[in-house]
Amino acid sequence: MKRSKAVALSLMGASALLLQACDDPEVEAKVYRDVKNCIDTGDLTPEQCIDMHKEALKEHLQNAPRFASRDDCYAQFGANDCQGYSNSSGGSVWLPLMMGFLASRALDSYSQGSAPLYRTRQAPGSLTTGTGYSVGDRYGSTARLPEWATQPTRSRTQTISRGGFGARSSGWGG
Repeated sequence: MKRSKAVALSLMGASALLLQACDDPEVEAKVYRDVKNCIDTGDLTPEQCIDMHKEALKEHLQNAPRFASRDDCYAQFGANDCQGYSNSSGGSVWLPLMMGFLASRALDSYSQGSAPLYRTRQAPGSLTTGTGYSVGDRYGSTARLPEWATQPTRSRTQTISRGGFGARSSGWGG
C-alpha cells in the first residue's frame, strides 16, 4: 500500500473516533462529601440533596466493587477504606467506602442522576466514579464528564491470589 493511502486511511479512522467522542453526551456534576456538604453549598434543596445521596448510596451498595477478603479490598482502596457486609448467602464481602457522591445533570436535558465516589490507592488524592473516571479532589467543585462515567458499574467479587500456604509445592529428596 502506498504511504499516502495509508496516511489517508489513518486520518479517516482518527476523524471517526473524534466524531464519536463529540457525540458522547456530557454531564455537569457537583462533587459532594455528604448530605450536609450538599445542603451547605446551597446548590440544591435539602430534599434534592437527600434524594441524590440516597440514589448514590443505593448504587454503591448494588454495584460497588466486591472483594472476598479485607486484605484484597485494602490492596486496591487502602487500609481502613473498606467495610465488610453480609451477603444474602450468609457469607461476607468487602466493599470500598463511599467517599462522596456526584449530583449530575445532563447538559442537553433536564434529567438528573447521582453516582458514588471512591478513593483508590492508585490515585489517593482524587475522587473517582465507579467506572474509574477522576473528578478531581475538591468537594463542592463542578466537573464536566462524559455521561458513561456516571453510569452504574456491574459488581463482581474479586479474589486476588497472593501466594502463601498451598501456592506452591516442593519435595525433599531423600
